[in-house]
Amino acid sequence: MTSNSDSLKEFRKIALAERRSYNKKRCSEDSIRAVRDSEIQHKYYINIAAPSGDKFLPAEELKMILQKHNIIWGGEWMGSDIGGYSGECYYSLMTELTEKKLGKDFIDELVKKSVALYVQKHPGKIFDYDEHSEWTYKKGSLSYTDDNDQLNKDFFSHFIYPEGYENYNSSVQKYRSSTLVTLILDTKGIVLKNQFSHHIFHDHNLKYIPYFEKEIKKFIKYTKFEPVKYGGYPVKGEISFSIYYK
Repeated sequence: MTSNSDSLKEFRKIALAERRSYNKKRCSEDSIRAVRDSEIQHKYYINIAAPSGDKFLPAEELKMILQKHNIIWGGEWMGSDIGGYSGECYYSLMTELTEKKLGKDFIDELVKKSVALYVQKHPGKIFDYDEHSEWTYKKGSLSYTDDNDQLNKDFFSHFIYPEGYENYNSSVQKYRSSTLVTLILDTKGIVLKNQFSHHIFHDHNLKYIPYFEKEIKKFIKYTKFEPVKYGGYPVKGEISFSIYYK
């Protein structure tokens, strides 16, 4: 006898297959339409990464710049999951064909110009992660989960634990202690402001927080940070990273 649970699983499986078939058909139709449209016009879309944020801030500036080169600004799009279809095949292929015909470097430069213009209009704007700004440390990404990234390695290469500090012990602590560091960087990567949020999961080590901050500030002072980038253009931005203690 088939249970309700098995029937529900089978229904979901059928529904998923139908959605995939539908999406594949729509994608094929939209791809053909994009190729046809690209023969008579150039159109450009920007893909906004999920899940947060659905706006390219310099949209008006980009629209104006694109128009000067007879390129239509299509707007932003965000890819859907398997449960829906948002026309991304048309958007992505149309953009790809425009970049192929006019040159990707050329298009990228127009996008950078739009960002530069937007930044000039909003000199006090501080970009953050929700606006899809990008930041790397020494050209690499941070792990945000443990000390196995280049920033932590650099910090601890000159860090000396204070006498009496007690290391992480899984039988006593549920989590490793850490400090979340938030910085505001200018367009050259110079630190304008710093803020610390400490997560010390061993009461004995709470007294060392002032020492941790002193050492982190020293690290910040002597570290050359890359600026935050938005659309490939350096901007004033907020970044954060964690220092994980042993």
